[in-house]
Amino acid sequence: MMTELDLYLLRYGEIGTKSPNIRKHFEDILIQNLERTFLAEGEEIVTEKRGRGRIFAYLKEENSHLLSRIFGLVSYSRAKRISADLTEMISEAEDFASDISGSFAVRARRVGEHDYNSQKVEDELGDAMLESNPDLEVDLEDPEHELHMEIRHSQVYVFTTIEEGPGGLPLSSQGKVAAYVETKKDFIATWMMMKRGARPYVYHPPSEWADRLKSWDPNPKRMEVSDREEMLSLDLPNEVRAVVLGETLEDLTEIETQHMVLRPLIGFTDERIDSQLEKITRLEKGR
Repeated sequence: MMTELDLYLLRYGEIGTKSPNIRKHFEDILIQNLERTFLAEGEEIVTEKRGRGRIFAYLKEENSHLLSRIFGLVSYSRAKRISADLTEMISEAEDFASDISGSFAVRARRVGEHDYNSQKVEDELGDAMLESNPDLEVDLEDPEHELHMEIRHSQVYVFTTIEEGPGGLPLSSQGKVAAYVETKKDFIATWMMMKRGARPYVYHPPSEWADRLKSWDPNPKRMEVSDREEMLSLDLPNEVRAVVLGETLEDLTEIETQHMVLRPLIGFTDERIDSQLEKITRLEKGR
């Protein structure tokens, strides 16, 4: 089965700052969310944990855009796994050099004990690439191509691109909130709370913005209401810790509720709101 799937190196950030027990708990939630997202699309993913800050997954390349919708992932790369033998790394570098033109850089990072350091790897691979393709030139600041070698003990993960993820904390790692979603700003505010790990109960009138949240939660909890006042008149689930609204200072209103009210956009300008929406849209499309 796994021979038909490509290897991806998945990176998380904030999760790695937690204590060992909390980190393991968050990693487990992150993996569950990965599997749930792919299952909802009818697609396959096989995951394995391998070292702090990294999860490895096997999936079809055409489904890799789904990774950009997983809260907690900072970035991901399609990778090839080879041995930590310097000769094999040089061979990979020479193959890469034969397919590119222009400027390049080699980026190496290392975990474990080896008879070389990261600088030696970069120097040796760079020299081999220049010898293999003399028309190339080194540019460490803004190269057209990058060859990455992530050396982890006896194995190396080779990749050439790094795709962006949403970052934050895994969805459902920080409890539940109730969110009213009707407008663009409601959608962005709810997304921002989801990025902090809170899973929403979404209350909404018919709205394209509420529908868009399904890209970020494959099993959304939703209830249709006529307006915000109807939501606030309901008995919200006991596990709800706060109510999320998409209000800014300009449209701030007073509401009556026994719950804490969270307004993630309170200090946002219109320009920042549009910028945030552009980023969310880019991640939804995996580009």
